[in-house]
Parts: sequence; C-alpha cells; structure tokens
Amino acid sequence: MIRYLEEKPDIKDYLELRKSVGFHDLSPKQAEIALDNALKIVAAYDGNEIVGMGRLVGDGAVICYIQDIMIRQDHRGCGIGAYIIKRLVEYTEEITLPGTKMMLGLMSKKGSESFYEKCGFIKRPNDELGNGFTMYIFKEDTK
Repeated sequence: MIRYLEEKPDIKDYLELRKSVGFHDLSPKQAEIALDNALKIVAAYDGNEIVGMGRLVGDGAVICYIQDIMIRQDHRGCGIGAYIIKRLVEYTEEITLPGTKMMLGLMSKKGSESFYEKCGFIKRPNDELGNGFTMYIFKEDTK
C-alpha cells in the first residue's frame, strides 16, 4: 500500500530516486538546500522505500513551479504522480491570496505532456503563451 508524506525525505533517498528516474546528479549539499527551500514536498512510499516525489518551489504569491515529479518505473501507471500533482495544486490554491491569481508552472519531460494536460495544465506554446526556456549555470570547483 502506498502512503504519502508531506515532509522532506531523507537526502540519500531523494538522490537515489533522482538517479532511478534518470535526473542529473546533485551533490548532497545541493539536495539539502533544494529540499529545505521547497514550499511543499509530497513523497510516496511503498513500505519504507520512496517510490515517488514532487515538490513546489517559488515565491508563494505570484508564481510557483512544480519540480522533481519522479516516479520509479515499477510504480508508474497506478496514480502516484496524479496524486502528487493534485496535492501540490491544492496546496498552491491554499496559499494563493484572496482576490489574486497565482501562476503555477512546470517543465515536462518529452513524452509526458499528455499526463500534465490531463492534470489541468496548459501546453505551451499556444495562441497566448510562447515557449518556455531553460539555462543551466555551471560553476567549476576551484578547490
């Protein structure tokens, strides 16, 4: 049975989950900072093993992003990702200030677009919104 916890997972578990789904490696310090600065984390466990996770980042007033939607391959297709997205959307609705609009964005892995559309997200580009863009910043270790 899958259980969901809305708390920071163990850093080692987070790094192993990232690796299992093919996300790029992070240092333990990067992982710690990323998890500590998340607005909300939802993690799925099968027994004591983390099998899925997502987190919400952003300013909590104007814009938030869903990051790190990761489901282990052997647990895909059973609603874990949909539940995590649903809970992160609900939390965003909870923190949106009365009388205001919050933008909630995410970046999809190629091939996952239809999943996010089923969850209510609008595909870009469209008649109103252009493409999203990414830039990676690399800093060499001078030690």
